[in-house]
Amino acid sequence: MATKPATRAAEKAKPKAKAKPKARPKAKAKPKAKPKARSAAKAKPTAGPQAKASVQVETKRLSPSGSRAMEQPLMKALRAEHRHMASVMQLFENQLDAIAGGELVDTHVVYEIMHYMVTWPDRFHHPREDLIYARVAEVDPAAADDVDTLQRDHDHTAKLGRDMLRDIERWRLGEVAGAVVVKSGRAYVQHIYEHMNVEEKVVFPLIERTLTFQDWRELAEDDQLEAVASSVFGPQVQREFRNMTRKLRRSLRRSVERGTMIEWMGIEAFMESLEVVSIAVESARDTTGDSLREAVKDSVQYFRDQPLSAPLRCLANNTRITFRLLGEVAGISRETLDDLSRVNQERKDRIRLMDRNSPPR
Repeated sequence: MATKPATRAAEKAKPKAKAKPKARPKAKAKPKAKPKARSAAKAKPTAGPQAKASVQVETKRLSPSGSRAMEQPLMKALRAEHRHMASVMQLFENQLDAIAGGELVDTHVVYEIMHYMVTWPDRFHHPREDLIYARVAEVDPAAADDVDTLQRDHDHTAKLGRDMLRDIERWRLGEVAGAVVVKSGRAYVQHIYEHMNVEEKVVFPLIERTLTFQDWRELAEDDQLEAVASSVFGPQVQREFRNMTRKLRRSLRRSVERGTMIEWMGIEAFMESLEVVSIAVESARDTTGDSLREAVKDSVQYFRDQPLSAPLRCLANNTRITFRLLGEVAGISRETLDDLSRVNQERKDRIRLMDRNSPPR
């Protein structure tokens, strides 16, 4: 936009510069042409840097390195699948805590959780990651060892999942105790979380720094990397995972309801705290007013009875009243802090009571 005014000013200035020979008899024509030429000359430098900046922006948008700043669809899909797996692991943790606490649990849900982890992430999610990791190793040979470690960890994760599924099947048949499932299940959950954290914080950023726009285009054309609809989080839920899906959805609703209730309890506690502070301020104000009135009344009486000794008696009396007032204000402050602590504790007790009376997970 800055280049157009400059070119117009330049176009206006050029014809008038050519007309100088014809305008020699008229001395007034020269001063008129020179200021305009100066304004055009001043406008040209400002147009130059702006034009370069706009070109640089356009080239950055089109360059492969600039395109890596935008999240690639494959990486976006992998991160979404990680979020789904994390929600499944959270549900699994809830079930394990219930088993450890001796609560009744739906064994179908526990089985479906591990059946899902074995049949979907281990069959579709991890193999897709392995293909992308392999491309990184081709582009950057220095990353080959790390890629090999990640791929072997995927194989180890799949084996842990199959072993965990067998433990659950034996637990359902009464062949092993619930404590065995709880121990192996918590170890499996911990392994999944650690693996996903390494990928999210280290591996994925490395992939996005290494692969170019052309690499992503070629990967997108690979049939093995086509997106596969999740059997739980996709548009259609497979019947074999219906109980787990129902639990996940109920867990989501309860988390929203719990968050709403906690927020409402927090608002109530805040309003009560304001009332506590307001009452304390009123008490301190009334106490201070009473002390001032008492001091004035006593001083007037001292001057009426004994004017000569009245100043000393007033000083002693005011000191006594001041210390008494400070003690009363300190007492009001302690009571206020106790009341505020009681309000906060009541809020926490209500939250614990709500969680304790919530239906089984």
